[in-house]
Amino acid sequence: MRPSGFPLLENGYDGAPFVYLDSASTTPKPREVIAAVARYYETLGTNVHRGVYPLAEAATEEYERARHRVAALIGAQPAEIVFTRNATDSFNLVARAMRLTSDDEVVFPASEHHSNYLPWRVMAKPVLVDIDEEAIPKWSQLEQKLGPRTRLVSVAHVSNVTGAIAPIEEWIETAHAAGVPVLVDASQSVAHLPVDVRALGVDFLGFSSHKMFGPNGVGVLYVRRDLFRDLGLGNVGGGMVAMLADDRFEPLEAPFRYEAGTPNVEGVIGLGAAVDYLLHIGMANVASHSRALAAQLLEGLAGLPDATVLGRSARDRIALATVSMPWPAMRQQDIARLLADAHSIFVSGGFHCAHVLHQRLKLDGTLRASAHIYNDAGDIDAFIRALHDL
Repeated sequence: MRPSGFPLLENGYDGAPFVYLDSASTTPKPREVIAAVARYYETLGTNVHRGVYPLAEAATEEYERARHRVAALIGAQPAEIVFTRNATDSFNLVARAMRLTSDDEVVFPASEHHSNYLPWRVMAKPVLVDIDEEAIPKWSQLEQKLGPRTRLVSVAHVSNVTGAIAPIEEWIETAHAAGVPVLVDASQSVAHLPVDVRALGVDFLGFSSHKMFGPNGVGVLYVRRDLFRDLGLGNVGGGMVAMLADDRFEPLEAPFRYEAGTPNVEGVIGLGAAVDYLLHIGMANVASHSRALAAQLLEGLAGLPDATVLGRSARDRIALATVSMPWPAMRQQDIARLLADAHSIFVSGGFHCAHVLHQRLKLDGTLRASAHIYNDAGDIDAFIRALHDL
């Protein structure tokens, strides 16, 4: 599988071809997504949920179509989908709407991305599940970490550092047995694996458009429909209010009460096109391709002298692998730059927004390669050969 139609990859950097292996950070956009955004600007260009003239109604229809497409992708109802700015915004919205305080505890692994760490640290008390020497959470610790003050359990479906797929079904079952809701960070999973919120039984789920071929500046927050009644408000202002008087106001019904102000209309429409793109390929096909490249990545990295591969023992993973290369006087960021300058291979070097993970493993950064549907076995071979060469 190597679909064409990604202008960034076809045009190259300054006219020169390159291998892109940084999809965990952001994905290039297919022509269908770019065309959907351009079409909005060229033919609609109006706000949504406000005007009654034809252009405004057509824009609203396209915007709401995207909500239906996102719901279809994850097995939700459209009324359970809130559009945000990104996954970070989604998690902060949950923290505000749950009215968390410093006395409340949120349980999550020490390996989490900053976006699924800092909201709980700032607005509540974090309770961390430990990680092992490979950066894999000690999943069995969850039950002992739950307590009378636990308000939420939060976990990444797929780690943005190891690529390992979490046993979230088991965590959800354990948390629910204690009466605690679960939030899942699907930022690294929703574009690689089939996700069904009903089958999982998840309470909240968030992800970003830009990691799944959609535009930047758009996120999704799924909220199980019955939970809306217990949530407070997020941002307030125009577009989320049904009635405002001198002495009171009434917000709109969910999900619209959580979409204050003019939204990123073109971004949401582009996200709808990205979902169509993924569904046309088929998530089962995407997952099979991702797992095949993951196996190739692990096999290739295992053959590098002195390389430490994080999460190498994980039984299931996406096409993402992170390695520490202990080369004298060189940071992992320097190695990433060398790969770009000497071999035109673009990967991520540094901490990948997971400082606590690296501190616990005493690693001064790591090198991460993350592939997707526009990559093939030749790209992985080129990456491994380049490391051997360097």
